[in-house]
Order: sequence, then C-alpha cells, then structure tokens
Amino acid sequence: MANIFSSQEILRIAVKVEENGRGLYGALESNTKKGKMQEVWKYLKEQEEMHRKVFQEMLDNTGDYIVDEFNPGEYNAYLKAVASGYIITQELIEKKTKQLFSSELEAVEFGIYVEKESILTYSALRDYVLKKKQSVLGKVIDEEKKHLVQLTLIKDQMIK
Repeated sequence: MANIFSSQEILRIAVKVEENGRGLYGALESNTKKGKMQEVWKYLKEQEEMHRKVFQEMLDNTGDYIVDEFNPGEYNAYLKAVASGYIITQELIEKKTKQLFSSELEAVEFGIYVEKESILTYSALRDYVLKKKQSVLGKVIDEEKKHLVQLTLIKDQMIK
C-alpha cells in the first residue's frame, strides 16, 4: 500500500481530481437555469479541464517534472493524510455529481470544499515537483485559490 503514494500515483490522483471536478461542475451547469451561476459552473468546468491537461502532461512526462528519489522517510504522515483524504473526497464528488444538491447554496459550499481540498493536495504535491517545474503547479494552485475566492464571494452574496 505504501507505493500508492508514488509520484506517478499522485499525478494519477490529480488527473482524476480534475476529471471529477469537471464532471461535477458540468452537471451543475446543466442543472442550473441560465444566468450568473450557470456561467460560474461553466467557467469552473473549463478550468478543471485545463488543469486535467496540465496534470496529464506531467504524468506523461514524469521524468521531466517529478523528483525521482523518494526516500522512505519522505512518505510522512502529512502526505499520507492528504492523499487518502483526497481519495475520500473524490468518492464524495462522484456521489454528488449523480445526486446533485438541494440548493444553489449547498452546491456553492461543496465547490468551496472541493477547491480547498485541491489546494491542500496540490500544495503537498509541490514538494515532489522539480524546482524548475514548480511554477507549472504553482499556477494551478493559484487558479484554485481564485476559484475558492470566487465561490466564497458568491456564497456571501447568497447569504445576504
């Protein structure tokens, strides 16, 4: 089970994260009446696809992106907790994509949760990316932060 956290497996998880996010936001877009929220879901769906492509490229070219030397001590509790927690989150995203939400507010709150988990997971992955390639992952993290802010502002407006 320890090898589940190899560099390739972490990238496979990241690709799956973005695929599931795209599916979730696509379902929300399809089930939302025309307007601002439908545009938000469409934008986030498109962003998830762009991120998926970034991680797929990293996976396809692992040697160009990922540090190959993983010492047993590098598999610390933090990385294990983040990766295993994110696998659980992905199962929840798949479930929510099928059943959807009882309100737009609930959907936005779930989007906030997903974005926070993405930031945490990708921040943990950053230590395993070659220094010269960390800017690629840094851009994805920055975009996820923007999504988090955008969804938080929308939530604040909904609550008012």
